[in-house]
Amino acid sequence: MKRKVLLGAILWTLLITLGHVQLNVGWARLADEMRILVGGERQELVVGFLPVT
Repeated sequence: MKRKVLLGAILWTLLITLGHVQLNVGWARLADEMRILVGGERQELVVGFLPVT
C-alpha cells in the first residue's frame, strides 16, 4: 500500500511538472536554461538604455 501511494505521488508530481513546463515555460526555454545551468554556455546579459536629455 505504501509503495502504491509513493508511486502515485511521484507520478502526480511528474505530471504536474511536465504540464507546467508545457503551458508556462516552454521546452526551448527550459533547454536553454539547463544548458546555462550546467555550464555549456554563458547567459546573455541584456542591459536597458534610457537616453537622458
